[in-house]
Amino acid sequence: MTSLILEALSPAAIDVSIQVAEDIELDRQQLHDGWKQRLERADHETALARRRYEAVDPDNRLVARTLERDWEAAIATKQALAEHRQRAIARQPARLTAQEKDTVRRLAEDVPALWRAQSTTSRDRQTIARMMLDRVVIRVFGETERAEVKCHWAGEVVTSHPIVRTVRRFEQVEHHDKILDRIAALRAEGATARQIADDLNAEGWTPAKKPRFDALIVQKLLVRKGLGKKRPVWSGNVPRRNDDEVTLQELAEQIGVHRQTAYGWLRRGKLKGRVARVGIQRI
Repeated sequence: MTSLILEALSPAAIDVSIQVAEDIELDRQQLHDGWKQRLERADHETALARRRYEAVDPDNRLVARTLERDWEAAIATKQALAEHRQRAIARQPARLTAQEKDTVRRLAEDVPALWRAQSTTSRDRQTIARMMLDRVVIRVFGETERAEVKCHWAGEVVTSHPIVRTVRRFEQVEHHDKILDRIAALRAEGATARQIADDLNAEGWTPAKKPRFDALIVQKLLVRKGLGKKRPVWSGNVPRRNDDEVTLQELAEQIGVHRQTAYGWLRRGKLKGRVARVGIQRI
């Protein structure tokens, strides 16, 4: 983050920021003109209310009291408007003078030293970062784990940063087919699940829900490729009713979901199944 901010605070970016400050000053002047017009209208309304009050017949006390209240209300509105204007103007940034612009340029030439200076507090750096960072745009490449973050800094400086996000299913990983082929190749060479995981991590591959491969993830993928060890769950006493009948675990592996997810579908009636026992195991 430090290098990005220092890049954004280059002298060229500072020149552009100064131009932006001048544009803001023009907007500020338009705001002042708007306040001026509102105060002029308030002056007019107050003067009109005063003339109406002074022109009324004193013997007509009811009308006089009403006009007097109108005049007092106009005066109060004018005073409140003036105070509101004063507060709004006080919040506006002052216009940069030529000397201040030169000072900013000189400071920009030594931004790294200023940023790392002991006198610069963490709050100061956070303030600078908030001022310099205009917006952040995140682009996700389909449903894959790949994404890109674009930071738009003051001075029209744009930096891009690739990131790897967490996805729910292994099939969402952009090169999941190549990972499976690599696992099969390593398995054919006699590598263990732990060795395969180490090789995949060293080659820069990432799984779906974790930042790194481990032996358990590899074992599950080996089963998916038909290269892992499966416990026999069927016997001659519990035959399959047809070739399409599978266990809950087998179904979960085929469609790439967790076994508990498939079990939830079965419990809610989204899947049809039956309970069979092989020894003490329910399938």
